[in-house]
Amino acid sequence: MRVSTQFAGLAQRPRAVAIGTFDGVHVGHQRVIGVAVRMAGEQGLTSCVLTFSGHPDGVLDPDHAPRLLTPLPVKEQLIAQLGPDELIVVAFDDAFAALDGETFCRDVLVANLAARVVVVGENFTYGAGGSAGVAELRAAGLALGFETVVVPLVVEHGAPISSTRIRTLLQHGRLEEVREILGRPPAADGLVAAGLKRGRTLGVPTANLEVEVGTIFPGRGVYAGRAQVHGHWYRTAVNIGHNPTFQSRDAETAHVTIEAHLLDFAGDIYGQRIHIDFLHKIRDERRFAAVAELMAQMQEDIAATAALPDPAYEAVGL
Repeated sequence: MRVSTQFAGLAQRPRAVAIGTFDGVHVGHQRVIGVAVRMAGEQGLTSCVLTFSGHPDGVLDPDHAPRLLTPLPVKEQLIAQLGPDELIVVAFDDAFAALDGETFCRDVLVANLAARVVVVGENFTYGAGGSAGVAELRAAGLALGFETVVVPLVVEHGAPISSTRIRTLLQHGRLEEVREILGRPPAADGLVAAGLKRGRTLGVPTANLEVEVGTIFPGRGVYAGRAQVHGHWYRTAVNIGHNPTFQSRDAETAHVTIEAHLLDFAGDIYGQRIHIDFLHKIRDERRFAAVAELMAQMQEDIAATAALPDPAYEAVGL
């Protein structure tokens, strides 16, 4: 898959283009991209995905811009697995946001991308202020010479799949439902940072994960997951929270941390990047009256993680 960050220099070849923010690359996104890839193969076109380096609301409504489900490098990897020939990642900046619908179709889709097929989800909008939708896109296609394909929203458990829905489910720890919608476990990638080493003094050493600013992960609580380090997988008990036994969540220094205890792992991984898949929520975050109570609960959390049956563990030999 070729990756470009600008339209300048693109070869003038006819394309089937899937367009979207594609944050999370969930099942609905996969279907949109899959249709473009399939139609490109059928018509002898180059399959292309057009997406953005950030969320459009970061420009359109910065005070309410959502945290991303997938950092850009992860989004690129997930899209690559779907088989398009090209990925074009453009910056959704003020200039791009100001394009009216007609200019977007004429200059971007036709002049820059030579689009013959354009594939979007049924809730797709474009043009300054989201002023145009699929009806306008179809009309533009008839005038400019490209076919518009609108993919219906995918419904799961009686509601449309969306990135917003996934964020809400994550915050409530409903990971099993998130896994169905994403087609994979929700995950976090980041560098292992030096922490207070409190876990080591409690007999449960943890890796403190620094995730990319602006990304989302499950809400506060303890989770069973799996972590990949140097190509090897480990069952992992993960705490996400404020460490309320040791500090008030209202304190100025309190912030949400991701602390992962890798079962059956020994080694120094400070400064290294690891990947964690979140599989099941074990319990909510709580404050313990005594450190001994916390230590006993941590052992129970680890035991629960060790005993938990899950195909995701079996798939990686755990």
